[in-house]
Amino acid sequence: MASPTVAPEVVHPPVSEPAPAGGPDAPVRMEVAMPRGLFDRLTDHDDVPRCRYDERTGLAEFVAEPGVAHEEPALEVTRFFCRIEDALADGGLAVSWRYTGALRLLSDDGAFEADASFYLDAAAARAVGQVEGYVDVRTGLPPPTLVVEIDRSRRSRHKLGPYFRLGVEEVWTNHRLDRAVIWRADAEAAAACGPAEESVVCPGVTRADLDRLFVAGGPSARARFSRTLARRVADRLRAAGPR
Repeated sequence: MASPTVAPEVVHPPVSEPAPAGGPDAPVRMEVAMPRGLFDRLTDHDDVPRCRYDERTGLAEFVAEPGVAHEEPALEVTRFFCRIEDALADGGLAVSWRYTGALRLLSDDGAFEADASFYLDAAAARAVGQVEGYVDVRTGLPPPTLVVEIDRSRRSRHKLGPYFRLGVEEVWTNHRLDRAVIWRADAEAAAACGPAEESVVCPGVTRADLDRLFVAGGPSARARFSRTLARRVADRLRAAGPR
């Protein structure tokens, strides 16, 4: 007796959506008609974007945007630098730093967008003070001192060479498997880099410290550790003098 024929699941083209009002970096929403069983298989993993399934219409909705798990570590680093500034000010040393979120950097290698960027040099911070949208280092604008990449699935190591070629001094990456890594440029070759156990731009911060900063307990535990670490860094920076 012949086996019954099973009809293949058919996925219809996405439902068109108008361009997001917030510009090219705004969240992108897409609807796709598909059976519920296929939706369940496609979304049964940790890296799935924000999504939902409408049983009435048979449409799966996917929204591509950074989630809390992606943004919170980058925000934690920004809070950490604010605490360093406060600790320095308490000791009589004022600094003029600038922090940005997803700053787009343009270079000969192309366009790159870190999850957080930090200008820790007063002159460089002033130079980009009025820049909006992106920083084109080819026009003479300075690159950030430090960039942070929070990786949810694909590792961002392919960006390291371009970052160091355009003049970034240090890169911090955080991946759920590798955890935190401090990357420094190779003094002999700008395109080469390697992991370091301790930060140079933020003296006193080790790779283990960054792991604790990102994942230590709950928000209260992270805040306590962040303040302690910030005071340690401030002491070292105060001894060395402003950049």
